[in-house]
Amino acid sequence: MQGSGADLAVVLVRHGATAWNENRYCQGRRDVPLSARGRMQAGHLRDALSGVRFARAFSSPLVRAVETARTIGVEPAILPDLVELDRGHWEGHPMDEVRRRWVKLHEAWYRDPTGLAMPGGEAFDALWERAARVLETLRGPGGPVLASGHKAINRAIVARALGRTPRDVWAIAQPQACRTLLLLSGDRWTAETIGDASHLPEPLRSED
Repeated sequence: MQGSGADLAVVLVRHGATAWNENRYCQGRRDVPLSARGRMQAGHLRDALSGVRFARAFSSPLVRAVETARTIGVEPAILPDLVELDRGHWEGHPMDEVRRRWVKLHEAWYRDPTGLAMPGGEAFDALWERAARVLETLRGPGGPVLASGHKAINRAIVARALGRTPRDVWAIAQPQACRTLLLLSGDRWTAETIGDASHLPEPLRSED
């Protein structure tokens, strides 16, 4: 995996599906476990990474991310900064309802989230800073490294690594049980793949 000459290879994965993903509920920090579908997705992710021997592994503290890492075949260290965005009052509501009830904030958040915060939840700027801290934690001798996270935090991590702006975050693909390969050479991060879900059969692929 590091044959390209990179100093470090990081496999950043998003967890498999939960019942809340399948029913399009806003999930955030709610600690919802993998569904049967999510466990199947994680199994395919494990098979896709079967040839990789991870020197270190990290996970969000949320059970769906930990389950995904364990299915891959590692026992991850819990990294609190990998936790998902706290979406506050939005959590537990169907996404269609979120768009209706918080029209202006929803539009502004997905246009440019800088300086905005979830009602009763986390500010985007805090997510952005957490992403930078994750990248610093992932640095170090030995690799490859596995990091099991979530849709929003993973997008922010990729954006920070590649020098993109907060406006670019939501355009970064992070489908369920996807993998992103980040390479570090010196102080420069690059991405070999972003949001790759090609290991999943078509019926198991989802952006939710």
